[in-house]
Amino acid sequence: MSTSSLLGASPVGVGPHIMTPTNAIPGESAPTGVQILSFGIDSIWLNVSGELPEETLILLDWAKELAQQSPTGQDLSPLPPFCGTNLMMEPSGVKGYDYLVKSPDVTVQLRRPVGLSLAPMVVRLSSECLWRFGGGGWNAVDAVVAWVHEVFPDGCQIAVSHFHQCADVLGWVPVLADVAAIVKRSDTLHIYSSAGEMAHEDGIGYTLAKGDRLTGIAAGRSNRLRISAYDKTREIQKSGKEFFHDVWAARHGGEVAGDVWRVEYQYGREFLHKYKIETVDDLRVHQAALWRYGLVWFSWRECNPLDADHPHRWPLLPVWAALLGELPQSEPLPVVKVVRPKLSRLAHSTHGYVTSIMALTGAADEEEALRRVLHIVELNKGAQKMGEALRKKKQRYAGRTMADSGEVNQEWRERLKLRADAARSVDTGRMALYRRLALWGDGPLGGRV
Repeated sequence: MSTSSLLGASPVGVGPHIMTPTNAIPGESAPTGVQILSFGIDSIWLNVSGELPEETLILLDWAKELAQQSPTGQDLSPLPPFCGTNLMMEPSGVKGYDYLVKSPDVTVQLRRPVGLSLAPMVVRLSSECLWRFGGGGWNAVDAVVAWVHEVFPDGCQIAVSHFHQCADVLGWVPVLADVAAIVKRSDTLHIYSSAGEMAHEDGIGYTLAKGDRLTGIAAGRSNRLRISAYDKTREIQKSGKEFFHDVWAARHGGEVAGDVWRVEYQYGREFLHKYKIETVDDLRVHQAALWRYGLVWFSWRECNPLDADHPHRWPLLPVWAALLGELPQSEPLPVVKVVRPKLSRLAHSTHGYVTSIMALTGAADEEEALRRVLHIVELNKGAQKMGEALRKKKQRYAGRTMADSGEVNQEWRERLKLRADAARSVDTGRMALYRRLALWGDGPLGGRV
């Protein structure tokens, strides 16, 4: 059966050009007994920046008050209907947003324009809406983009915040022993069984209790890149998303019998920004490249004991090769140059900033200048934001401490100590000079990185 007959889809118009529908089944050469039932967008968050009309804000306040007084806890929202369905105002906002508006297809968070770093509006499409509209989810995305422009008549900017795409596979049910054949770049791996998350090892690998079975694995971080492979049939029994049976039946040509496993990649804002995927059009162009990147970043392979030291050379599992197969052509991801911080550069830059601050503020020494700068930063950004920035940079520069990288070794510590000891016998001016030499001169921070 061809891809087009499985999907019953036609090319989707995208602006001035036409693209192949992105819900095309990847890899028609699936291994015997395995069928890829569906492929497409399962979740998407959009950040919208723009200025809401003042009358809209007034009506939102009024609708929120009515929702708080309503016995049902909801009231009609002043926002325009989405695809013929009215949006309902909730009695309270969420996570820094003043208003929470919902319909079965879309969830909208809005806030009044204040000096926060949050987007004025966040829009999330439901999974059912994305699959029901067809086109691999793009029909629903195009519809919500048009709706957003209706909400912001004076214009707005729409950025992709989070994006999930997935494939549902029939005829492939991994077992615990298969986990040993996972090759990943992530430093995390969570394994789940029907009894819950498995957090114990027996010294060789994870073990299952009698009657227990593997139900899913996950790796990565949600704000960057994360994979979830799990028993979708079992998950539907818990979540109640029965509409997937209709989605699969339409593509399978009848009712699906057997367990269906899902392979889902989640791309967070940090990851998308790194590869310069900002807008919906950027995402449309690079969707297939993101899928391929994920399948290489985390791959399921066939163990080769003869080449145990090089698992990345192991052949791909047939189902993984099928997932990696014939996808719509798209632009490759932009090449990202990884810039590693060098202490010598940071030190010289800091020296320049500190001396400039001393000249501008009249600070007596470097320590006083730094204290003044830190005080200003704390006033402007706050300790919480500084702590968050420090946490992110620790993750980014993990493993590159001064001691670990060898940029400050014992030899240089001893030489600096001798200099300091000698300087104690001279006048204060020479002591200051040696202090500067120790920090900025030809020592470990000066040209040895």
